[in-house]
Amino acid sequence: MALPKAYLIFVPLCAFAAPLQEDLQLKTLFLMQQGQIEQSIDQYRLMTDKAGRQDFDTLQRMGLTLLQKGIQSEEHQVFLMSLFGAGLSGSTGALDILERGIFHPDPQTQLLALHFISKIDDDRTDELLNRAMSSDYLSTRMEAAFYLSLRKHPHAVGQIEGLMFRLPPIFKPFFPSLFALIGTNDATQALRRLIEDPDVNVRVESILQVAHLGRDDFLPLLRKKLTHANVAELEATIYAIGALKDTASIQKLKRHLTSPIETIRLAAALAFLQLGDRNYVSSVEELAKKNHLFAISALGTISDTEETLATLLASSDFHVRINAAIALLQRHDPRCLPVLTEVLIEDNRDIAFQPFPSIGRTLLAFKGIPSAELRAKDPTIDLTYSLAIREHLLRESIHLPEEDFLALAHLLFKRQQNDLIPCLISLLENLQTDGAKQLLKIGAEKMSAPLIRDYCYLALYRLKVEGPYEEYINRWVMQQKGAELIRLRPILPWKFRLHETEYTLSPEETSKLLIDAFLSIASRREEKNIVFLLDAIQHGNPINRYALMGLLMRATE
Repeated sequence: MALPKAYLIFVPLCAFAAPLQEDLQLKTLFLMQQGQIEQSIDQYRLMTDKAGRQDFDTLQRMGLTLLQKGIQSEEHQVFLMSLFGAGLSGSTGALDILERGIFHPDPQTQLLALHFISKIDDDRTDELLNRAMSSDYLSTRMEAAFYLSLRKHPHAVGQIEGLMFRLPPIFKPFFPSLFALIGTNDATQALRRLIEDPDVNVRVESILQVAHLGRDDFLPLLRKKLTHANVAELEATIYAIGALKDTASIQKLKRHLTSPIETIRLAAALAFLQLGDRNYVSSVEELAKKNHLFAISALGTISDTEETLATLLASSDFHVRINAAIALLQRHDPRCLPVLTEVLIEDNRDIAFQPFPSIGRTLLAFKGIPSAELRAKDPTIDLTYSLAIREHLLRESIHLPEEDFLALAHLLFKRQQNDLIPCLISLLENLQTDGAKQLLKIGAEKMSAPLIRDYCYLALYRLKVEGPYEEYINRWVMQQKGAELIRLRPILPWKFRLHETEYTLSPEETSKLLIDAFLSIASRREEKNIVFLLDAIQHGNPINRYALMGLLMRATE
């Protein structure tokens, strides 16, 4: 029987539809392989227009092809951005690309590659971490040893011991933490040897690691050390006995409550507190009233000491005030705010904040160092660490009553503390209350403070608040077509920046904001955002396309 004409026509169309799509896909990938990136994306658009949907498999293959070509570039910036793209993608297929970073001659590039490799859960990850242990750079080998320890790799102990014995003794205190992380029988044996090491710094570090990881199987060894003469080791042991809640050591601990050494008395009182005995809290308060910074700091971990701390806020000694404020912040007491703002808001004193530990490293206090920029070459001052401290205190302030935290946030907006703005906006975003959203809306209207304005728009976009926020972010991102996502160049000297207005973002601020914006767009995983990323890759700064392709791969995995 003859078939109807309509059927005869329909069969050839169906038969040719799949081959046509396959041909378009092959052409798309071929153009990408040839380095014709714009043409490849055009071809991909043609293919998806005909199919009526995005092809995630093709996008993944396009991404890997682009990154494989980029990682072979002799231009360091292209190589670096390809490494970023491979890492951001989170794809197991990108491990070959990241492997190239391990053997790059630049140690910072090796560390970057290791960071991304450690995030990928694959059998090859262990292999690459082991290979990194043969790097020419100690920093790379130590980083690889850390990641192997985290993964509790069966060869980690042998690799780490081999490295430890090849290094000068000064490096030995870095190793107890690695063995403690692994926690296997052979790692425990290595840690037992280190806890009896001739070097007191190695012994102290080993004791602290045992305490931090709750290794009560070491208690018999620690009890013997309670009669040790070395102050640093004794302080660490007392701390460990308390942390491990060893009630069998109470009588020995009591002897140290009357020690002539203040830090030993303080450590013993705090150990009893850990054991549930508050009888010695008053001795800590008495020491704090004598302006002992370690005792003031310790009160932050003890309930019902807020009044003592509040009286110390009136001290004429700046270091007493800041440690009292930080301790009150730990107690979630808003009376800390007047002094806390001195720490968070920079002024003409140019103070850098640095931690300093007790000799046994169980007690910690903070000091402010004035005129920090003038002392930037001082090896004892680390300005980036000072920023990390301020960010940590800002994050802790979110536990204050909401109205107090929002008042602090409003003040930071008003004083335009740009180095804290990314952290602050993230906190407001996580708070997700009506008050936090209202403050973000106020910040979005600050035309004279572009960093605050743009981060507030980004937060409101991520929170899906109704308004023009998505349109603004998309427009802002496309206006930054010429900006680089990763900037390795230093800031220009001030004399070359005299003509910049205060309403213009610095390149470094723009770079971080641009990364955050692209990450937010990619995380939506919506078709329109995939189209947006493709447009940014095709028409934006060519240097950025490698990292953006990694984000696109993540969004389509």
